[in-house]
Amino acid sequence: MISKHLCPCCSLPLLRHISCHRIYWFCNYCHQEMPILDRVVETNWASELGIRQVSEYQRCLSRWWSAEKLGSHLEALDSCDRLTQLANRHGFDLYLDQEWRRMARDQAPLSLILCDIDFFKTYNDTYGKEASDRCLQHVAVAIAAAVKRPADLVAHYEGEKFAIILPNTHAQGAVHVAEQIRSQVSTLKIAQTHSPLSQYLTLSLGVASMIPSYEYSPGMLMTAATQALEGAKVQGRDRVILHEQLLRQTQLVEL
Repeated sequence: MISKHLCPCCSLPLLRHISCHRIYWFCNYCHQEMPILDRVVETNWASELGIRQVSEYQRCLSRWWSAEKLGSHLEALDSCDRLTQLANRHGFDLYLDQEWRRMARDQAPLSLILCDIDFFKTYNDTYGKEASDRCLQHVAVAIAAAVKRPADLVAHYEGEKFAIILPNTHAQGAVHVAEQIRSQVSTLKIAQTHSPLSQYLTLSLGVASMIPSYEYSPGMLMTAATQALEGAKVQGRDRVILHEQLLRQTQLVEL
């Protein structure tokens, strides 16, 4: 006969065997005999078993929760640039894709700023790698100071390039942020004596803005911002250029 009682080791129902001498209780899985003497003992065992099961569940939950937190921590590390403490390219790509879909759903504008440090190779050749790393760190802090909203993301994209994602931002607002970034970096007065442009470090910035669509990918916005950045360099550097021909079919973002 299968019992309502459980084996404390296996958490499986016990079997009851009645012989002419006595009643035997044993586990059908581990074959361990359970000397159940009376209802009181059985009740105590049931309580103890319940406590054990809850404790085991809590331990399992704790291990799972720790794994979840560890996974989130590792994911955060994977998305963080160690030099500047900004988002890295991986983090940028993830966030751009997320905000593209969110703005497409809300039919709201998404803006992107790409900026390069002008003649950074010359700076690196002149002052060395350690100074160049410090320079990138200072520029990162200056850019982050100009980008104030929690939903905005500043990323160290690669080398001397930084990228800023601005959800719910029209072109005019994005250009304003870009000018603030350029001004912040200018106030640092980082010497760049061998630059053909200025005695201090400068930035070139390209801005693009559009209302995303599920029909297109974020690469469309990235391409437009890249073209605007190249335009800023062609026109003399140390300036902000807005990509003015960015289309969603024939729809331009309202300036």
